[in-house]
Amino acid sequence: MRKIKILYVVLPLLLGACSNWLDVQPSNEVEEGDLFNSGSGYRTALNGIYKDMSSTSLWGQELTWGFADVVAQYYSRSNLGASNKPYNRAVQYLYDDMNLEPLIQNIWSTGYNVIANCNNLIANISKEDTVKFEEKRIERDMIHGEAIACRGFMHFELLRYFAPSLKEAGNDLYMPYFDKFPSLMESYLSVPDMIKKIERDLLDARDILATTDTLEGMLYLLPTSCRYEGTGGPTDIFFNYRGFRMNYTAVTAALARLYFYADRLEDAAKMATEVIDFVDDTGAKIFTFTPRSEYAVKTKLYDELIFALSQRKLTENVEKYDESIDSEGQLAVDYWDWLDWIEEDAGDRRLSKDGGLVRIVEEYELVFSRKYYNSADIKEGNKRMIPVIRLSEMYYIRGEYYASLGDFGKAVQELENVRGARGCTVGRISASDMDEWHELILNDAKKEFWGEGQLFHFYKKYNVKPNSKTNFVLPLPQNEIGL
Repeated sequence: MRKIKILYVVLPLLLGACSNWLDVQPSNEVEEGDLFNSGSGYRTALNGIYKDMSSTSLWGQELTWGFADVVAQYYSRSNLGASNKPYNRAVQYLYDDMNLEPLIQNIWSTGYNVIANCNNLIANISKEDTVKFEEKRIERDMIHGEAIACRGFMHFELLRYFAPSLKEAGNDLYMPYFDKFPSLMESYLSVPDMIKKIERDLLDARDILATTDTLEGMLYLLPTSCRYEGTGGPTDIFFNYRGFRMNYTAVTAALARLYFYADRLEDAAKMATEVIDFVDDTGAKIFTFTPRSEYAVKTKLYDELIFALSQRKLTENVEKYDESIDSEGQLAVDYWDWLDWIEEDAGDRRLSKDGGLVRIVEEYELVFSRKYYNSADIKEGNKRMIPVIRLSEMYYIRGEYYASLGDFGKAVQELENVRGARGCTVGRISASDMDEWHELILNDAKKEFWGEGQLFHFYKKYNVKPNSKTNFVLPLPQNEIGL
């Protein structure tokens, strides 16, 4: 049986103090043996996992506004720098090119390093007494559940890139699942077997977090004010900002995404519905679409973000790919493509340059998303947010379930819930078969997920190639498989 070797590197984890627990600044390095001697050490270890997930190799760039959107064909090759630039190679799916291979290798290796750190934390916390933690059992279980959730979610993201879709994969072996520490080598698994293990981790995490997030009087931590703005919560900063962590609703949404991927559409719809209808202890829905009047200051539309990450240098990194002459390439949509999009529905605020999510550089006929723009009128917390799962995806997933039953009226209504929230004219769209339904979803997802890396996966799910050369499967890095 094929086996894969992976180097376990537990990165130095950093202690410090800051107003935001997720923005801990370096003050000293802690030896692993000392790290788990205290409850605060476990907090630091969990923080390190999320900081790795928000690195530029993962959601901080490549899995959102960088590589993932390049291969989804948002950007024309002429805007992506010289021919030796990684994104110029990526838009042509030249995955084996020497200029692109390191980027792909870093996605793989950084992802598995996140998994290694999860496994190390899980192995230690599983045997810990609750007295070590300031908030006793609630805190221990919260950290434990989140680490399991991150492990499953990270495996899932790697699976979506480095293996074919479920329909195309068959029973061939593609990648390993690491769920023990230490472990330097694990067998390759098939896509169905990977899905089983991912599901197991997410369900286990969900069971744990159901107690810490919903049954212990903690629901007040989940509304937007506390989830992303850090107000109205406890004085202990660790329990604020739950939206930046794998809380109960984030894990439930991740399961909806997994079941959608696995064609278990009824299960996917049940999970999506739970997220859509989830309420706090006052009976108010946790997730609501951001009012269009606030798009200019909440460019990430974070009222509806179910899970996000945070990176302090995010806008600085994005600015390297704007209209600057020293740019690595402009991550901009062609002006004429934008005109085609906006002509479909002039009221679509996602595409509006006035109080919307679009910034136009007319001199160069380039159109940039404002989601990552650095402007004085944009909320500071918004600038560091990295969208990972948002509410609209739950409506898409539930719509897919209705469409699979042949109820295209209900399916279209789910899509209209999103479109109406964005300012589109409701009643203009219809579908009578799956092909027409998928065309509607892809057309809306293109606008909805610009800068978030999700469009590529919808193309892959539906086996719709945005380019004649499209390749949906990244090659395993050669140095990771001993070739």
